[in-house]
Amino acid sequence: MSHTKTNYFSTFLCFILISLFSNAQETATTKPCNEIFNTGHKIETLDSKINNKSYKLFVNLPDGYKSEENKKYPVIYILDGQWDFATAVAAYSTSQYDGLLPKAFIIGVSYAGKDPNYTNLRANDMTPTKLPQITDSGDAKLFTEVLRNEIIPFIDKEYKTTSTNRTLAGNSFGGLYTHYALFNASDLFQNYIICNPSLWYDNELAFSYENEYYKNNKTLNANATLVWGSLDDVKRHEKMANQIKSHNYKGLNFRSFIEEGFGHNGAKPGGYAKGFLHSFKIKGISIPEKELKKYIGNYKLAPGQEISLILHEGHLAVKEFQGQTNIPIYTISKDKFSLLGTYRTFEFNKDENGQVTSLTVEPNTDYIVTLKKVK
Repeated sequence: MSHTKTNYFSTFLCFILISLFSNAQETATTKPCNEIFNTGHKIETLDSKINNKSYKLFVNLPDGYKSEENKKYPVIYILDGQWDFATAVAAYSTSQYDGLLPKAFIIGVSYAGKDPNYTNLRANDMTPTKLPQITDSGDAKLFTEVLRNEIIPFIDKEYKTTSTNRTLAGNSFGGLYTHYALFNASDLFQNYIICNPSLWYDNELAFSYENEYYKNNKTLNANATLVWGSLDDVKRHEKMANQIKSHNYKGLNFRSFIEEGFGHNGAKPGGYAKGFLHSFKIKGISIPEKELKKYIGNYKLAPGQEISLILHEGHLAVKEFQGQTNIPIYTISKDKFSLLGTYRTFEFNKDENGQVTSLTVEPNTDYIVTLKKVK
């Protein structure tokens, strides 16, 4: 190991722990941040045979995508990609770099062609009923079929995606459609991020959709986030949040947030960020302490430096580092652990006899290191 790598190796836990416990930050990335926040890594065009529209799909690839040949990733679909894609990428990337979110695709759904009329096109796709005062409104059901049978299959075919972790997010009419999809296409996505939905639409029809769903279904397997600005349509949003909570769906992980001081569009960055964190929050599992004992011990961090793993309150913990004590390491699956509930994983390596020999950790998205167990 080079001198430079040794220095970084000796401070990698400091980078993880201090950045999570305080506002301190380490500058560790060398990746350029240029067009990724504009149009993503790629742009795909899809001509729908269902509704005869041409869609432009902005594609942001997960970090390390090309080097991890056999890995599949979650997919996040952002409606109104022409406006919200860059906002969503920025909101996701910052927390992902902090280890709070997994690597994922972000797909901005927009419209192709020469000078597309975004206002009319989105009104058509994202509203469930036709209103005479809104041009071309009312084809949400048809757009759902486009997503189900064309856009999602296309992305799944072209990229290494997982079908068991899809997210839909949208604001305004996009939020209205995301709410519509939650109660009319709940099998299509696992996470729904509903920002400032236009709940006023068609005499508050969205409330009827939720009520109608509840009449026939007491289970709703999804993570759902409802977010609105404190200067937006507060009463309707609070009413919807209370209505959903009152039905106490089995399987629904629902939260609502208010972005204080923001209006209809200004609430988007914080709204998307909160929705991502809610959707992808790691849920630890419990395993007997006797199974955890094989992992306790000292691991070599650098010459003359070790960290000690102990049992503390039923889970593994770093005994002490940089003044912090009993830093929790949560179990997320057999032989896989997570520091403080982040996506910075701890994986223990074993010999042919099942004895733990080392610990592999990912301190950030660019670096993976292995610590030898010394006792």
